Amino acid sequence: MSARLGTALAAVAALSGCGALPDVGGTLSRLNPLGSPAEVEGLRFRSRLRETTADDRGFVVTTRGARRNVRAALEAARIEAFDHCLTRFGGTEVAWTLSPDRGPEAVTLDERGRLQVAGTCIAR
Repeated sequence: MSARLGTALAAVAALSGCGALPDVGGTLSRLNPLGSPAEVEGLRFRSRLRETTADDRGFVVTTRGARRNVRAALEAARIEAFDHCLTRFGGTEVAWTLSPDRGPEAVTLDERGRLQVAGTCIAR
């Protein structure tokens, strides 16, 4: 097992036990190890993170296929953000500017059915 995968799995275990990782009806099946698609509620979502600040802490995550299940796609975007913050900065605390916690009715999809979340990794 790679160090990155081990770290990611340990983070999921720790977060799921303390309530920091939101419950998606018990359907969050895996973190996004090594850039593979996140699977939420039985659906796979591809997300791409783009760093937006010089120190790489600021980011925007774009998740494809969100029309299938907006709530699950928001969780897939959160997973991508957590993976980035955990592997780059050692924690999963994020100051969200475009939060995955907003309801599906508050999400605007682009013409291709993608959604975005954005935030900044907070140092521990």
